[in-house]
Amino acid sequence: MKEGLRRLTPPIVAQLAGHLRSKFSQPKAKHDQITDFFEWEYVPDGWSAMQADSKIKGWNVESVLNVYREKWPAFVKQLEGTGPFGVAHESDLNDRTDPIFHNIIMSYGYALSIASRCKRSISLLDWGGGIGHYYLISQALIPDLEIDYHCKDVPILAEYGQKLFPGAHFYTDETCLQRKYDFVVASTSLHYSQNWQTTLRQLIRASTEYIFITQLPIVHQSDSFVMVQRPYQYGYNTEYLSWCLNHKEFLDTAERTGAKLVREFVIGHEVSIRNAPESCEWGGYLFRVH
Repeated sequence: MKEGLRRLTPPIVAQLAGHLRSKFSQPKAKHDQITDFFEWEYVPDGWSAMQADSKIKGWNVESVLNVYREKWPAFVKQLEGTGPFGVAHESDLNDRTDPIFHNIIMSYGYALSIASRCKRSISLLDWGGGIGHYYLISQALIPDLEIDYHCKDVPILAEYGQKLFPGAHFYTDETCLQRKYDFVVASTSLHYSQNWQTTLRQLIRASTEYIFITQLPIVHQSDSFVMVQRPYQYGYNTEYLSWCLNHKEFLDTAERTGAKLVREFVIGHEVSIRNAPESCEWGGYLFRVH
């Protein structure tokens, strides 16, 4: 949910003109007794590191919500009016002209417009959608579209999102997958699922037409691998594991489940991960379910 605009959340530099540093930068940082580390690092032990390292707490921590809550009023204001969409909920929100953020939102806007074409209303599942950032983004992109919004995330975020949007539907478990949606979006979120293939198949089967997986870290030559992010300097008192997925493996898994690739999107930035076999880049993928 968290390397860029997502979704939610908020995985996630110089390539981003200084924005979204919590998702994409590589500096050493300091926090409490932790004095020297790289923000992004290859984890050869894979997901077993979660049990071995108490600092890996994931996203369900109060500090993440505190940052979201602090930035929320400025984020809402940035979506008002007729200015460009070059803004992200995890950026410093000083302006709205960042071209990469604009690319992220307009790529989502393209996918949303395809999914809602010839419709006055749609049902939307936002997987890993945090406190509902994409709900407001969707309304700003297509103001006259009625959206039956459903969002699944960790409890501390979903519960706050439900307070922000009482008429929407927020989930802390997978009961959201018991129904179908016109459009499913997973922005900065799929790679946080340990069993990502299972999650991808579930999301595809939950869609009646389109699914958009975006801000997904990928590599082209190496096998999929696990990495850790340590975003202390940005206010997140946690660490979290995620996948960097092999491009072909990801697309083959989607195709075998019955999803046909409609369009691939370039997000526009790369991340160098300490000791990793390959640097990763972020990509976006719109599929049609058949």
